Amino acid sequence: NMENQNHEEHGIQIFESTGIEVFEAQERAAIDTQIATAKKFPRDLMRVKNNSIAIVSMDIETAQSCRYAKPVAGSKITGPSVHLARIICQQYGNIRVQQRIKQISRTEIVAEAVAFDLETNYAVSVEARRNIIGKNGQRFADSVVETNAMATLAIAERNAILKVVPKALTDAVYKAAFNFANGDLSDDQKILAARKKMLDFFSEKYDAKEGDILRLLGLRSVGQIKAEQIADLRGFAQALKDGELNANELFKNKVEENPQAIKVETLKPQEGKLL
Repeated sequence: NMENQNHEEHGIQIFESTGIEVFEAQERAAIDTQIATAKKFPRDLMRVKNNSIAIVSMDIETAQSCRYAKPVAGSKITGPSVHLARIICQQYGNIRVQQRIKQISRTEIVAEAVAFDLETNYAVSVEARRNIIGKNGQRFADSVVETNAMATLAIAERNAILKVVPKALTDAVYKAAFNFANGDLSDDQKILAARKKMLDFFSEKYDAKEGDILRLLGLRSVGQIKAEQIADLRGFAQALKDGELNANELFKNKVEENPQAIKVETLKPQEGKLL
């Protein structure tokens, strides 16, 4: 227009900034401010450790929520849950964590989380993926996809935080939570009560029979379920609650009917053929 032409004639250039550029500038300024604050007020790792242990040991429910278990290739993996990661992150301070859904395709969800230690200028980006196709080959319903998206975001967040926070710190808090959550299994009566509670939970919530639980744990009788296995069952229960896995993944070979009721067909000789 005439106004811009006049400015150009006088050696003045006009730059129009977009909303994205303004937002990015604001983000950079916010990060710079946070880094400056982090340098001025550095964290005390011993204080972080003590405060985190105090929180995870506050009550049994919190302590039990700090560990998950997941069956993998006939074995199991256990580790710190997203709840433990968040507790440590809150106490760690001077850390910036962001997560987003990168993609939701017909078959999977892809989430990304970034954890940025403002004191050390160390950042980690982590992806988490979740399949959204059922056994029947059909895509999950939109409401189920949304639930899975939230769980995938949490998993990415957990993994990013645990890659930034020192492992020695995480291990100390994790151990304290585990000991507090399972320290009540000191005698047979407590083990029996805890065992019944977990069996009832899986039966009522997921219609899992004793055989399903024993197969999951690799045991032959309920009497073999001791303190270690009860801790694993609690971890499986937490993973289900957090969306770390679903019941179909946990009970892949779930008993659907009484094996004794299965009919066995006998082969009959065919005419004209010798057996």
